Amino acid sequence: MKKITLFVTIIILSISCSSSNITASQWMSDDFKNESIDIMLIYANTEDQDLQKDFENETADMLTQKGITSYKMHEVFPDVTYKEVRTQQEINTFIKDCQEKNISKILFASQKSVSIDTVATKSLHNYMNSLQPLNIDGPDQKNIEYDTEEVTTYIIEAAVYDIDKTKEDKPIATTTVTASNVKSLDQIKERLLKEITILFKNKS
Repeated sequence: MKKITLFVTIIILSISCSSSNITASQWMSDDFKNESIDIMLIYANTEDQDLQKDFENETADMLTQKGITSYKMHEVFPDVTYKEVRTQQEINTFIKDCQEKNISKILFASQKSVSIDTVATKSLHNYMNSLQPLNIDGPDQKNIEYDTEEVTTYIIEAAVYDIDKTKEDKPIATTTVTASNVKSLDQIKERLLKEITILFKNKS
């Protein structure tokens, strides 16, 4: 009886809440792999100015430790504020301004998407109601109500552009972080910074 009670207790503890999940992926072009980088402009594309400054400062500190001279968007181009959509003329002007400052490589960090999905929870209620007797016609579950929860998934990307070489507005390297059920957005920022550190390993 004690074994059964302990087993049930373990189930309840393990399924009572959903754990956070963060994964990352990277892509590097041959240009990025084979080229050293000595100067980088860092741009966190967000309407949250505090977040922009924090992210750009932390990324700049990390790249500086690797011997890469780092410029921060909020310092070098303080008049360029967040916009959801920019015209091609605005982009061309920005590229020209960068070239005048001898900046050719830019790291853009941006939120690609946020999705909210309703899923069945890993609750004892759901597990017990899914235990149906074997039936050749399948179980009749039309009257069963399952516990559900909302899962928020963020996809954040850091993309490196070389405005002297990039064709068709394509990056030369990217690192993407996908995060679900995070306790705080700081978890995502910290993981993205970690992945950027990996991306720029041995690049100076």
